[in-house]
Amino acid sequence: MTPALTEAATPQSLENLLRAVAHEIRQPLSAIESIAYYLSLALPENDKHREQLARVQQLVEQSSWILSNALGLADSRSVSPESIDLGELITQTISARPAALDPPVECDIASDLPLARLDPGYGRALIENILGFFRQIATSAHPVRLKTAAAPNGIEIEVSTAAPSYRSIASLPPGSALSLDCARRIAAMHGGSSTYLIDPAIGIQVRVMLP
Repeated sequence: MTPALTEAATPQSLENLLRAVAHEIRQPLSAIESIAYYLSLALPENDKHREQLARVQQLVEQSSWILSNALGLADSRSVSPESIDLGELITQTISARPAALDPPVECDIASDLPLARLDPGYGRALIENILGFFRQIATSAHPVRLKTAAAPNGIEIEVSTAAPSYRSIASLPPGSALSLDCARRIAAMHGGSSTYLIDPAIGIQVRVMLP
């Protein structure tokens, strides 16, 4: 049952409402994705409708990603940092995703990273969020590049792609601003920061600093 929204709604009740709505929306999205998949199996390899089915699947994935970011912004859980091997967390998060869902991710994980003080759940959500963002814009010709480095005040994660032509946040795919806000919130909750650069000549870069 969907929680009732009243004048005395609290942040927790609003979060519960959003989770209930997201759950309800994901059910028809899942059905649409399944239908598109089975139709793709039935169509000949060179059928022109395959491109449209692939687009439907992409839109379903994009919608699920937007819902996840909205839930991330509404999440009222407190942070419980632990000492975490950030390189291992990044590797596990990338490996957990089906390879077919993402453009190539070129990783350069520094070997001398100190342990990060990070809530495991929020840390995984941060990596998934950023990769989800770049998935919307990267291609096989312009892959995602992720690298980490030890910094004087902590650990730096830099994710980028050389995909051209994007000039501002408004030129990015739907859900991008929400994704960047979510990443910034998670970093700030741990005493860090998240910034981004959009340049039509060199591409897009997101930089996260964690203490």
